[in-house]
Amino acid sequence: MQRERAYGRTREEALSNLDKLMMSKHPDAIFSRDSAQVFDYGNEKSEYKFVAECIF
Repeated sequence: MQRERAYGRTREEALSNLDKLMMSKHPDAIFSRDSAQVFDYGNEKSEYKFVAECIF
């Protein structure tokens, strides 16, 4: 099993970045946004507020 993470300023941006990452690094892996989880990340001073994670 592998885990990939992508960060974003919003939940949608984090999911979009994860989608791009999965398509470029793991084009043969089966990936769906429904299988990804989005968590709060950082604090009020950090640039990225959310992290999207997928385990495949």
